[in-house]
Amino acid sequence: MRPPKTRLLIAGGAVGALALGGGAAYATAGSSPHVAGKVSAQKPTGPGIVSKDFGSGVSAQARLDLSKLKLRPMPMPAGQAGGMTADAADSAGPRSLSLDGSLPEESPDALKAPNTVGAASSAAKVWPRHGKAPARTIGRLVASDDGLYGYYCTATVITSHNKSTLWTAGHCVHKGRGGTGGFYRYYAFEPDYDNHRSLGTWYLNTLRVMAPWANNRDLRYDFAAFTVQKHGKTAIQSVTGAQGVSFGYKHRAYPFRTFGYPAVFLPSGRKVPGALERLYYCSGTSFASRYPTGGLGIMCSMGNGASGGPWLYGMKSNGIGRVAGVNSTHMTRTLQMNSPYLGSAAVTLYRATQG
Repeated sequence: MRPPKTRLLIAGGAVGALALGGGAAYATAGSSPHVAGKVSAQKPTGPGIVSKDFGSGVSAQARLDLSKLKLRPMPMPAGQAGGMTADAADSAGPRSLSLDGSLPEESPDALKAPNTVGAASSAAKVWPRHGKAPARTIGRLVASDDGLYGYYCTATVITSHNKSTLWTAGHCVHKGRGGTGGFYRYYAFEPDYDNHRSLGTWYLNTLRVMAPWANNRDLRYDFAAFTVQKHGKTAIQSVTGAQGVSFGYKHRAYPFRTFGYPAVFLPSGRKVPGALERLYYCSGTSFASRYPTGGLGIMCSMGNGASGGPWLYGMKSNGIGRVAGVNSTHMTRTLQMNSPYLGSAAVTLYRATQG
C-alpha cells in the first residue's frame, strides 16, 4: 500500500488538529548509533549556518511574559520527499560525533548501564518522573514575535563545553523563509516543565539553524541549536544535567524513547488532556524514512508541541542517554513520526554553537 502524500510539520500550538505525512521503508536491525538583551545583527556564522545573537543582557527577552502569552498555531511548511540525503549534499566536514551526557552538579545518582526501552508504545504516555533526568534535561521552548501570541515546542539540554547548549527542531525557532529575517523576536526555555512548574525561565543567548532550512524550508535540515544565558554565574547544564549526542549513525533500526510536550495526538487530532502542560513519551524501534530522505521514522502519536523533542538512545537507569534524532514531521494517516538524519550537518551546527 502506498503511503499518503500529504505532509505538514508538527508544530507548537494549543488548537487545531495538525498532521504530517510521509513514507517509510523498514530496515533490518543494526548496531548502536555510536560511531568510532538587545538582539545583535543577524548574520551567517559560516558556510551553511544562519544565526541570531541576543547578547549577554536579558532586557529585551525579559519582556516576554509567559503567564500572559496566548497560543496560536504557527504556519505549517509542507514536507518534501526525494533528493539526496543531507550528508550527500554536505560533503565537507566531519560526519560523526558521539558524546556522553552528564548529571547535574552534586547529583547523588551514579552513571549506570543502559537499559532497554521496554515494550514498544506508540500511544504517547505521560512521563511520570520529574526532578530527575530525562525530564530534568527536557523542557518547553517558547517563541513569539510580539510578546502577546506565541507557540510552544520542545527542546533538550545536550552536553557541551560551554554547558549552555540545547537542541530542537529548526521549525521551532525559524519560519523556514527569509534567511536571517525568519527568526522570532522572543524566546524562552523552561526545563523540566510540568503543569506550571519548572526549573526557571532561561533566555536565549545565541541561536543557529542550517541555511537550507532558513532559506528553503528543507526538511533534511530541520534541526537547530541554541545557547541560553546563565542564571548569575550558573550555566543551565549545572542545574539540569545534559543528554549526550550520537550524530552520524550508520543504520536505521535502533531502540528509542522519544519525548515532547504535545497539544494533540496524531493522526486522530484528539486534544491532549492538559495540553502543553505535561511531558509525554513513546518508545519503540526506528526504521528508515523517506520524509525526509535518509531520515528515521518511529511509531508515535505525539503531535503539535512535541516538535523538537529528543529521540534518546541507550538511556541509562539514571535517565541519561544520547540524542540521535529530533521530532520533526508526522504522517497524516498513520502513527509514523519522523526525524531528519543527524550527520555531518548536525556536527557542523553543534560545533559552531560552541564558539
